[in-house]
Amino acid sequence: MARRKAFSALITILILTSVISQVIPESRMLIGESESETDESNQLAFHGQSFLNITGPILPNTPVNASWFAEVTVPESYGTELLENRSLGLLGQIDAYLGNSDGWRDSTESSAFADLVSSARNWTNGESAGCCVFDYSPMIAMDGTDVTVIPPEEGPVNRTGGYWGWTESAVVSGSADGRVLRLIDLPRAGSLIEEVPLEVNLPDGWEFKFSPMAEIIEGEPNRFTVNRSEAPVAYDIRVTIGTNLPPTISATRFPSTTAFIPLEKASSFSASCSDSPLESPDIVWSVTRGGEELATFHNPWFDFMPSEVGIYHGDQINVTATCTDFHGMTSIWTDSVSVDGIPPEWEGEIVLAYGDDQNSHDTLVEMIEIPSGGVSFLDVNGTDDSGIPVRLDLFTNITSDWRQQGVGQRTFQFTVYQGPGVNGADISIEERHKPKEPTLTSVVLRGMDDAGNEAIREWIVRVLDSSPPTIIAEFRSDGIALDMGDGIHEGEPLKLNLSQSFDDIDSIDSLIWSAWVDGTPLLSGVGWSEIESFDLPNMSQGPHEVVVQSSDSNGNTRNETILFSVLPKLGTHISIVSQSISDDATVGSEATLSVLVENEGTDPAFVRACLDNICSRFEQIDGSTLDSGPVRTPVELTFLVTNQTMTGLSIQWDSAAAGTNGQIPIELTIDEPEDESENSPYFIMAALLLLSLGASATLLKMRNKRV
Repeated sequence: MARRKAFSALITILILTSVISQVIPESRMLIGESESETDESNQLAFHGQSFLNITGPILPNTPVNASWFAEVTVPESYGTELLENRSLGLLGQIDAYLGNSDGWRDSTESSAFADLVSSARNWTNGESAGCCVFDYSPMIAMDGTDVTVIPPEEGPVNRTGGYWGWTESAVVSGSADGRVLRLIDLPRAGSLIEEVPLEVNLPDGWEFKFSPMAEIIEGEPNRFTVNRSEAPVAYDIRVTIGTNLPPTISATRFPSTTAFIPLEKASSFSASCSDSPLESPDIVWSVTRGGEELATFHNPWFDFMPSEVGIYHGDQINVTATCTDFHGMTSIWTDSVSVDGIPPEWEGEIVLAYGDDQNSHDTLVEMIEIPSGGVSFLDVNGTDDSGIPVRLDLFTNITSDWRQQGVGQRTFQFTVYQGPGVNGADISIEERHKPKEPTLTSVVLRGMDDAGNEAIREWIVRVLDSSPPTIIAEFRSDGIALDMGDGIHEGEPLKLNLSQSFDDIDSIDSLIWSAWVDGTPLLSGVGWSEIESFDLPNMSQGPHEVVVQSSDSNGNTRNETILFSVLPKLGTHISIVSQSISDDATVGSEATLSVLVENEGTDPAFVRACLDNICSRFEQIDGSTLDSGPVRTPVELTFLVTNQTMTGLSIQWDSAAAGTNGQIPIELTIDEPEDESENSPYFIMAALLLLSLGASATLLKMRNKRV
């Protein structure tokens, strides 16, 4: 019972000291720590090693035997849980609880402490002792453990820098189950025994396979060390072991051909081997011909040119990669290839098509000329003495990744255009007016056989100028560009500006220009200086067209038709169409003035008739449009005629839309009545009265004669 209590106390102290040991390494990393701090850290370091040697074979469902050995050196500054009051330190605890508290540790006290530790480390269960678990079952030390304690040296209790330690050994055994892979669990609970590295030795033919804690495991496949103190968590460290198998090898050849390699070009061979995570198997390459070794390479990869080692066209060679693992087991990859030193051949025809025209081009002539927009057809048939179809590739610099492919026979075709180096609307006006060189396109045909031998032919395609000039027109008035959305209005002075126009190849000064307005020639066969900006004649309301023609030095001609409409005048333009006054108008009587007002402008207005300060109500008059024409509105004013000339009459108008107003004077007079005139009403009435009186007198005389 006392032995068990001592062992439990030791396990407790080991767990606590493990926590301290994980903090200590961090203190050693501090930059600028003092020499005394460094010395103290060194005093807290653990030293030692532990070994687990599996001595016998590992067979399914049979016992597994192993030997265990450990040696551990611990700083005296650690107190032990085997004694009370750990804060005194180990030497103080021994002096107080195993000695006479005289401040000096003697041999008797050392012997008592050694007996205490020996009793605590005399274990049988390998899991609780920090040793090992095999296939989920603790390994057992049936005969116990041989423990040798090296206690602290005799001397004063208050000294520093001393160590104590122990060694232990045992024969342990476990039991294997029926699985193929075996599991070894190494406890990580925080005890002192875990602070030193553990080396695991496996029987012949067995090796390390896997562990979730592989980053703290190092060494060889059958002899590896587990650094348990570096484990980031307190949890069992599981190691999977198994019997050794031949390494796995994979290899490739580049270029990846079918059965041939080139004679005068290097071929690359590379291989990779995989086996236990703790080893990198050796890779050896061998190149042989008919059993004769020509070259060897000790490397995962190598470049090989057959002509450099005395190999000729038609030779058959073998390339072998041998992968050897730690246990001496091998895996082999072999490649048997023929050496081909003769490039493929091809024959073909080039046809150039533009519009309805087609022309054959000699394949031996490197310069090909074809108008922009033309199509080039290249009919190719490739052959090789190997009998394997030839791979055909056509490359151009039309774009960075332009490529067409075929095998054996292929008709390639591509369309050519002037490239980005010619004039265009994307560059400045000054730059687009300069001459440019036609585009040159590189075309490369490559025939490649299975070995990678190449037959290459290159042509240069010169793109001829077949595009007419580009005409960009702009209307301007008083130097300001007109927005066609707002329209062109009657009466505006107009210019047509062509400064943004260009030709893709020719300079702007090399072009010939003409212009027509509504079918009437305005400019004919002129240069750039005359047509860059020219005046248009005054044009009435309605639709119109301007045609601009431009021709480059190759005769490419463009006719650009510009359709537009001339709208009514901007603003408000008021005029009087007719005016009249009532027929019975006389001085001193009321009269009515009737005026017909017309608006030729596009903005509406309000109009009224006025006699000095006496005005009619406002009448709205709409704006003029192309469809409606000028708009007319009648206006009337009734007033008292005060004089014959009727001065002060006018039409007043106001347009908020146009922001203008004004008035138009009206001149009218009234004629005086002619009372003594034969045509006057008074004269006619007097004449009728006299005639009536005369007729009455004649009738009276006739009556008197009868009587």
